[in-house]
Amino acid sequence: MMMLWLTSVFAEDAIFCEVLGTQSKRIQCTFFTQSVSFDRNITFYWESPDDAYDYRQRDFTIEAHHLSVYDYRYYYGRAAGVWNIFVKDDTGETLAHTTFELHHNEELPLK
Repeated sequence: MMMLWLTSVFAEDAIFCEVLGTQSKRIQCTFFTQSVSFDRNITFYWESPDDAYDYRQRDFTIEAHHLSVYDYRYYYGRAAGVWNIFVKDDTGETLAHTTFELHHNEELPLK
């Protein structure tokens, strides 16, 4: 029963972001995908709302039969506003996309 539930939850690729930590907060975005029998190369793209300095892309390999990979940025020093997070495969196809808004005066800025 539990396996069927997990399969239905991850039927489509998705990104979930959250703020972790108390003193050295970080924004962690996890990419969830379906299990496949081969390694896959993906890239996380962090698009800053207003500063090219804050933009980042980072490459990962998801090993065969693995379901997720995460990337993180430190909360302090990130630009306030709406961020776009994309995960693309090695052909450039967008697998998942999410947005979140940082408000530096709030304790937990992600929804």
